[in-house]
Amino acid sequence: MEQFLTFTIAGVVTAALYAVAASGLVLTYTTSGVFNFAHGAFGMFAAFAYWQVRQDWGVPAPIALALVLLLGAPIFGAVVERVVLRGLRGTSEVIRLIVSVSLLFGVYQAAVLIFPPGVGRRMPGFFDGRAIDLGVVNLTWHDAATVLAALVTAVVLRVLLFRTRLGVSMRGVVDDPDLLRLAGGRPDRAAMYSWSIGTALAGLAGILLAGSQGSLSHIPLTLLVVNAYAAALFGRLKSLTLTFVGALVIGLAEAYAIGYLDLSRPVTSFAGRSIAPPLSLAGIRPAIPVIALFIVLLFLPPLRLRAGGQLHSREEIPSPPVRRWLIAVVPVGLLCLAAGSLLPALRTFQLGQGLALGIVMLSLVPLIGYAGQISLAPMAF
Repeated sequence: MEQFLTFTIAGVVTAALYAVAASGLVLTYTTSGVFNFAHGAFGMFAAFAYWQVRQDWGVPAPIALALVLLLGAPIFGAVVERVVLRGLRGTSEVIRLIVSVSLLFGVYQAAVLIFPPGVGRRMPGFFDGRAIDLGVVNLTWHDAATVLAALVTAVVLRVLLFRTRLGVSMRGVVDDPDLLRLAGGRPDRAAMYSWSIGTALAGLAGILLAGSQGSLSHIPLTLLVVNAYAAALFGRLKSLTLTFVGALVIGLAEAYAIGYLDLSRPVTSFAGRSIAPPLSLAGIRPAIPVIALFIVLLFLPPLRLRAGGQLHSREEIPSPPVRRWLIAVVPVGLLCLAAGSLLPALRTFQLGQGLALGIVMLSLVPLIGYAGQISLAPMAF
């Protein structure tokens, strides 16, 4: 029983972290109709910014949090909405998602340039070294702050979206901005507020995760949102209550997997030789959120992404005539033949890599451009 309570508490802390990240994702989608793949990158950048202000510059933690979460992150979210997303109104879901993925890579590369990897950056949790004795386990103050942050986020977002005029306007932006404007609302301002709040929540999740890990790393912080996808889709990208329930299920599943599954690869002996089975459960714990996401997509009713109340898309992508790409094949083929014959071996190898990547990217043309099916998995395949 003691072990069960220990892993339950650990699962609740993990669930709180996922809930904060997923709530920001749900907020931006509910109020703008854009599924923000860059949500994790926003949180990662905010975590590095907090480290810079708190650890490198020595600013007290409350002031550093205020500068990052109440000033820097909201301004960044507002700028992204104003400069990038506002020009996407009337476009299809495909265009919106591609821009969102581009934002992810853009913010990630900016963080790599500003905060180069390979440098040790210690990130202590809040009230480092202090803990609360719960009898079966000592809960650190940082973990307690994570759970408290999730509860406060749930209450504040619920009141904001359903009890305030701003929240009603934010929900009306994606459903029918023209009707909202006729009712006296300001869709542009409401959308800007939603992205400011969503980016601040992403930053809060990134800071909490970095504090629990004790250090900063670009990729794990950026991929935090992948673990939040399943929780957000469990709530159908609109229900904060179900989103928090999904986060709790995933967090507890991860904790119980650590405590009750034998994740090592058993080794048996046969005829004097040690034999290990080809399949191991050693990687099941980090894969649980992705497995949960697959189950949600497979068994829950289909979710159709909204395009901001638009019935028709304003972009037109004409299919190229056959003669155009047939003519293009000849000079490209001759150019590759000449390059392969004249360039040094290293350059030839790089050219081959480029052509291989080009073929992978070309696979998106019939898939996305012609069929309208969104796929981010060609490189994985």
